[in-house]
Amino acid sequence: MRIAKPFAATLVVVLFLYACNRNVVNLDYTNAKDEVPQLGNLVFRFNKPLVKDSLLNQWDSTEYIRFEPAIPGRFRWEHPDELVFSPARPLAPATNYKAVFSKELLRFSKADKIGKADDVLFYTPDLKLENTNIIWTLADAGSKTAVPQVDLYFNYPVDPNSLKDKLAVQLDGKEADYSLLTMNADSKVSLRLLNMKTEDRDYNISITLNKGLLPKDGKNGLKEAAETKAIIPSPFVLTINDVNTEHDGSIGIITVRTSQQIASQNLAGFIKIDPAVKYSTEITDDGFTISSDAFDADKSYELQLGKGLRGIIGGTLKEAYSNTIAFGKMEPGISFANSKAIYLAGQGAKNIEIKITNVPKVKIIVSKIYENNLLQAQQNGYYPQESSSSRYNDEYYEDDYANTVSGDVIYEKEIDTRSLPKLGGSRLFNFNIEDRLPEFKGIYHIKIRSAEDYWVSDSRFISLSDLGVIAKEGTDNITVFINSIKTANPLSGVNVVAYGNNNQLLGNASTDNDGKATIAYTRRDLKGFKPAMIIAKTEKDFTYLPFNSTKVNTSRFEVGGKRSNTTGLDAFIYAERDIYRPGERVNFSVVVRDKQWKSPGELPVKLKFLLPNGKELKTLRKSLNEQGAVEGNIDIAAAAITGTYVLEIYNGNDVLLGSSNFMIEEFVPDRIKVTTQLNKNSFVPGDIARLSINAVNFFGPPAANRNYENEVQIKKKDFSAKKYSRYNFSVANESVSFDKTMNEGKTDEAGNAYQEFKVKDEYKNTGLLQATFYATVFDETGRPVSRSKTADIFTQPVFFGIANDGWWYYPLNQAIQFPLIAVNAAEQLSNGQAKVEVIKHEYRTVLTKVGDYFRYESQQEDKLVASTLINISGENTNYAFTPRSPGNYEIRVAVPGAASYVKK
Repeated sequence: MRIAKPFAATLVVVLFLYACNRNVVNLDYTNAKDEVPQLGNLVFRFNKPLVKDSLLNQWDSTEYIRFEPAIPGRFRWEHPDELVFSPARPLAPATNYKAVFSKELLRFSKADKIGKADDVLFYTPDLKLENTNIIWTLADAGSKTAVPQVDLYFNYPVDPNSLKDKLAVQLDGKEADYSLLTMNADSKVSLRLLNMKTEDRDYNISITLNKGLLPKDGKNGLKEAAETKAIIPSPFVLTINDVNTEHDGSIGIITVRTSQQIASQNLAGFIKIDPAVKYSTEITDDGFTISSDAFDADKSYELQLGKGLRGIIGGTLKEAYSNTIAFGKMEPGISFANSKAIYLAGQGAKNIEIKITNVPKVKIIVSKIYENNLLQAQQNGYYPQESSSSRYNDEYYEDDYANTVSGDVIYEKEIDTRSLPKLGGSRLFNFNIEDRLPEFKGIYHIKIRSAEDYWVSDSRFISLSDLGVIAKEGTDNITVFINSIKTANPLSGVNVVAYGNNNQLLGNASTDNDGKATIAYTRRDLKGFKPAMIIAKTEKDFTYLPFNSTKVNTSRFEVGGKRSNTTGLDAFIYAERDIYRPGERVNFSVVVRDKQWKSPGELPVKLKFLLPNGKELKTLRKSLNEQGAVEGNIDIAAAAITGTYVLEIYNGNDVLLGSSNFMIEEFVPDRIKVTTQLNKNSFVPGDIARLSINAVNFFGPPAANRNYENEVQIKKKDFSAKKYSRYNFSVANESVSFDKTMNEGKTDEAGNAYQEFKVKDEYKNTGLLQATFYATVFDETGRPVSRSKTADIFTQPVFFGIANDGWWYYPLNQAIQFPLIAVNAAEQLSNGQAKVEVIKHEYRTVLTKVGDYFRYESQQEDKLVASTLINISGENTNYAFTPRSPGNYEIRVAVPGAASYVKK
């Protein structure tokens, strides 16, 4: 019996610990650990069920798990114990993430704690060099010298400026000189090897990326240096470097990269594809492409390239090439083919074209938006409440206690996309559904989304009608024209209603035999009564016309005109000036003309002067002379109120002919006189600018111990030479920022103050700048008196200019002469050495891989096609360039070593 008490205590402890464990839910499994793809679902599985079956398979915006850094996306309970998170966009490159679990996970559970979830850490893949391609190319468009170009393909975009500091290239074991051709951040970076002797042999090249290299927008740099070795083939031999495939759902493309650009003669004669398909070829800078809409993304093909295929450098394919190819899996996507279409003919085929890529099953949700809610849904958006949704897991749920609902879902269905008819690379959805609410007028909202991936979706308002509507808004009426979409015939008897921005009825009318209706309404000053929507309906048809998305911009048309009064006369009023002081006399002249600009003769007129508060100051009655003119004046009292006065001209029957405004304002003279002086009229980088300020009281003594403020502002100024006006000297790409410099203090006993400003060395080679020095001295009442001085800053001794010949389009394969000139700060001819580059701007749509999928991205690529140093002297210096391929080129002239340049 002595051990009974200790045994009982032990039992209590065990039961207590067991009860505590029952309230803990542990994280059993997650794929959010170590390295994760940029775009993919994150799975979290727990050891106990946390939700009921009724909440499964529904997308939820509740923040069950918080990510650091934040990741936008939505959650879905796949199983009672398994939560899936789908990011809305790709994760940041080379970045560490942490998952923090929220108490929202336990909302539907009796547990009160989450265990084994303290250190859920994961990261996106580090930067790596995925592939290289080496191609022999011509040094520039007019050269016959071949140089090797190395293309580096990274898994993320890389800034060339950052890469240059971390890149080392060795050729046959020795350091190699190179220049970067890629100008912007890109996943493909091209460089060209310099000073390389071409021989009929292979070269060994080693490319080293040093530790710390960061991708664009990435946080983790390379942990260790990475070395890649490759072979530069002989320029006298053509080799196949790589073969890639892509398919956008309708067209398949095979990209073949070669060691030099292909000669275009009879390229198709060297290509054979088995099974045979009809295809087209296109020569690229690093090979060629084969495209065809007959390629099946689910099949494989054998590509054969015949022996003897030649490159432009002179290399030939020594042996026949053969390779089996297949097309990859595309990134899921859903979009309407026409991004702006709203109207669907009610008597047509009712087919809606939808682009569906790699989505096996879609869900279609069709809602009916009620007539009185159309404006609200159009302005605020509409988000359907699916029948399987819960108010706890949908971001856009309709409040159960709301008085109104914008619309109701009338059709829901999951559809296998293979069952939809095909139109080229798109699918057709037939909008032939049963309207369960035919007695309620309105339009439709259609949403199509992936049954698995919630973020893959698109939605659209659809007006299913045969009523075509055109509306013209006037001052106090709206003219509406209704025609049949199918036959284009005018429709009579259509009821037309106009609503304002506040959803209030402005007026209604019915169309006549010409299909025309005029809605008269009383224009109100309140913004809510501005017309916003037209509704047209018959007993069996209904449509709407929202002004905010269908209005035609009339800014490029002359649609205003002048409104005439009933007399047909116009009055033109002239005064000495438009501002006067109290106590002065206002002199004016009035000229009156009719519609033919003729004098109306001697007519009586009435002139009214109105005060700023709208009250009448004075009325004059005069008669026009033979020329239809009259003169007059009015004295303004010294105690008159200040503000805007109005002079109105009326005819004898009190019809307003015209009016004019003038200002009556007080003017208080300054109490002090402020003068400023700079030590020089112009400056160069490194100079010290000294501003002298002197303040004197108007009654004699200096303005001593007065507060003052100084400010220096630097801004860009265009340089031009009057004698050489056809040359452009404007500098682009200035990589320098201009900060304001401020100073304050008190004037000395003599009323003087000084400020020094050093022209920064960073301003070098940035063109012409202008420095503005502002000085403000405050009198004894605190009233400011300001003065300013400006001076030019010549940041370079010589300014280069490119002549403008008036042409922006030039022929291919013909030398183009670009006249160049160099002048000094005094706009006189000078001599100087300049670096001239020719850049080709290319915009390419590339298929990039994200996780397991492919997607298209449009990227700009600036390619350096020519670079040289040239001595510019006098007016007869020209730079010649021969373009060999069509495109958008840019010539840049710069001081050697400077980042800024003059361009054309």
